[in-house]
Amino acid sequence: MAVAAVAVMATGCAGDNSAVGLGATGADAIDAHVRFLSSDDLEGRAPGTRGSELAALYIATQFEQMGLTPGVGDSSYLQRFGLESVRSQARLSFRAKGGALYSPQPGDGFVGWSADTLESSRVDGELVFVGYGISAPDLGWDDYKDVDVGGRVVLMLSNDPGQGASGRFRGDTLTYYGQPTYKLEEATRRGAAAAVLIHTPESAGYGWHVILSSQAGERLRYERGASEQPLGFEGWLNLEAAEQVASMAGLDFSTLLETARSEEFRPIATGVNVTATVRSSRRRIEVANVAGLLPGSDPRLADEVVVFSAHYDHLGIGPAVDGDSIYNGTYDNASGTALLLVLGEAFAQLPQRPARSILFLALTAEEAGLLGSGYYTDNPLLPLSRTVANLNIDGAGVWGRTEDIVVLGAEYSSLESIAAAAAAAEDLRLAGDRAPELGFIFRSGQFSFMRAGVPVAFVQHGLDYRGRLPGWGKQVMERYNSGQYHQPGDEYRPDFDYAGAVQQARVAFRIGFTVANGPDRPMWKEGDGPRW
Repeated sequence: MAVAAVAVMATGCAGDNSAVGLGATGADAIDAHVRFLSSDDLEGRAPGTRGSELAALYIATQFEQMGLTPGVGDSSYLQRFGLESVRSQARLSFRAKGGALYSPQPGDGFVGWSADTLESSRVDGELVFVGYGISAPDLGWDDYKDVDVGGRVVLMLSNDPGQGASGRFRGDTLTYYGQPTYKLEEATRRGAAAAVLIHTPESAGYGWHVILSSQAGERLRYERGASEQPLGFEGWLNLEAAEQVASMAGLDFSTLLETARSEEFRPIATGVNVTATVRSSRRRIEVANVAGLLPGSDPRLADEVVVFSAHYDHLGIGPAVDGDSIYNGTYDNASGTALLLVLGEAFAQLPQRPARSILFLALTAEEAGLLGSGYYTDNPLLPLSRTVANLNIDGAGVWGRTEDIVVLGAEYSSLESIAAAAAAAEDLRLAGDRAPELGFIFRSGQFSFMRAGVPVAFVQHGLDYRGRLPGWGKQVMERYNSGQYHQPGDEYRPDFDYAGAVQQARVAFRIGFTVANGPDRPMWKEGDGPRW
C-alpha cells in the first residue's frame, strides 16, 4: 500500500467513525484502571495468586461491559492453562586443579535453579568458557566450534559481541542471540550438563538486584514432558564471582572479554570443576490469559484479526525493600493493561465496527519468560494464519506529553509506514529505538508473535518531553531502571501525568484502525520475515 494512502487512512478517512474512538482515549479512564490494577489489594498480580485472579476477573468484566464478545470458544473471556511453579535451593562450588575451593553465596554471588523435573539434582563437570554461547550460521559465527561440551558446564557472557564482531552482529542493537533464553536453549541442544551466565549491569541493562527479584524466588515454566532432557543446573554469576572463577583458572577476566569478541574465539577448558546441587519443590498452578473479541463487519475480512495485547502480571510479594514487600508493577505493566482496556473501549464505541476483527488480549506470566504470549501463539484462539498484526503495549507514558513516540518492530514490515502516518497525525515524530542495546523487542509479548510469523508494532511512549530540557526523559528512565524496575518502588503516584499515555493510546488506535480496515495485510519487508 502506498505511504500516501496509508497516511489518509491513519488520519481518519472514516471521519466521524474514528473520531469517536479517539475521543474515548482519555486520561481519567487510564488512571482508574492503573489505580485498581496496581493497588496493594492485588498484591502484585503474580500468576497463580489471588491478586492475579482478581486482575483477570476485573479485565474480563471490563471486556464484557464494553460489549466485547468472549474470546475463548464464544463462552469465556479466560484462556486458562497450567504452569509448573518451582522453588529451588541451590549450592554451587568451583574447585581448581590445585584444590582451591570457591563457593559463592546464594543471592550474593549467584542465583541458580534446575530445569529438571527431579526433586534433587546434582551436576559435576569441568567448566568450559564458551564466550557468548552463540552459534549463528546465518552470521557465520560459532562460539562452540567443534568442541564437545556434552556433560560439561558452560560459562558464557550475556548479550552478544556487538560492534566487536567484524560487523557480523548489529552493533549496539542487541540481537536475539544475546537473549538468555536463546543461550540456555543452545547449551541444552549441545548436551551441556549445566549453563551459567555472567551478569554485568552494562551487558544486562539492569543491576544484580533485578536478577534477585526476578530469578531468585519461585520460578514458573511450562509443564514438562517426561521425554525432555533439560539442563541439570541453570543460573547467573555476578561480576565479582565470575572474576574469582577466572582467577582460579589462571585467566584474566578482561582478557576473556576481549577474546570472546573475535570470530576466531574457541571454547576454553578451564580445568576448574563445578559441583552444583539443587533441591526443588514444585506445584501446579492455573493461570489465564484474558481475551475479548470485537467481530469484524466485512464478511470478506472478518475472519482476519488484529491482536492488541499487554501483560497484566507482575512479581507479587517478595523481599521487602524499605519495609515494602508488594511489587505492584504500576508502570510494568498495570499502565499498559490500562491502555489495552481504554483501546478496547475506544473500538467498542465505534458507530461502525472495523472490517477485520480485533482481539484484545491481556497476557499472564510475561515476567516469567513470555509464557502467556508463548502459550497463546502455540494455542491461538484465532488461527495465526489469519492474524494480520500484533500491537503490544508494555509501559505507558506517565510523565507527561512528548514530542516523539517509539514503535519497535514495525521497521521489519509495512507497519512502519502505517506507524509513521499515525504518529504524524498526532503531531509526533516517530523515533527509533532509544536503548537498542537492551533488546526490548525481545522482552515483551510481541516477540512471541514475531517468532510465530506475525508482523508486530510494540507501541512505546516517547522520551522527548515538551517543556523539559533535552535528556530529561532519558534520565527519568535511567532512574526508573536503577531504582524501580522489578522493585516495590514501581507503584502508583497521584501526580502521574497521563498526557503521554493518551498520545500512546491514540497512535496505537490509529495503527490498529488502519490495519483493521485496510484492503491489504501488513507484509514483512524482504529479508525480514520470521527468522527469530
